[in-house]
Amino acid sequence: MKIGGFVKFSLIDYPGKVAAVIFTQGCNFRCPYCHNPQLVYPELFTDPVSFESIFDFLKERRGLLDGVVFCGGEPTLQEDLLEIICKVRSLGYAVKLDTNGSNPDILAKVLPYIDYAAMDIKAPFGDAYARVCGVTINDYEIRRSMLLIRAAGLAYEFRTTFDLKYISIEGIGKIKKMLGRHEPYTIRDAVLNR
Repeated sequence: MKIGGFVKFSLIDYPGKVAAVIFTQGCNFRCPYCHNPQLVYPELFTDPVSFESIFDFLKERRGLLDGVVFCGGEPTLQEDLLEIICKVRSLGYAVKLDTNGSNPDILAKVLPYIDYAAMDIKAPFGDAYARVCGVTINDYEIRRSMLLIRAAGLAYEFRTTFDLKYISIEGIGKIKKMLGRHEPYTIRDAVLNR
């Protein structure tokens, strides 16, 4: 796994849990307001953190930490994601995955081994989605990931980080309508979260 960063202690990344956070390198989106460009653009990558050192830390922190979050970048691009998740679970940790939803085949494989999923909904479906992501998007893949998460029987949330240059308040309203009234959904202003 290509790991670009590791946070040993977080109270905000996994709702209701004290967690460590593993930041993977690489992303297939190019959102113009991304707050982790050092995990997206290869020319900004730093030397990777070894998983072995993280695993040793997690072994020592059993009973003090509740969970581990995998985020990025986009974790589902990592070939050994499932293997690493299973290693973390073997230590007794709950696992949360943050994803952009672009890889439903990988998501389907890891969902049985995680406890919480958070998926970014970048914009209303259609041209706006590609504009916000900076790449061509297959709406079907995003919708499929949403269905997989809903059907998995685990805690989840959909969320949108927005910048008014790229998505309007009306666009946020369309996303909310698409999700339904009772769907777990969080909205964050990209400018305020930098």
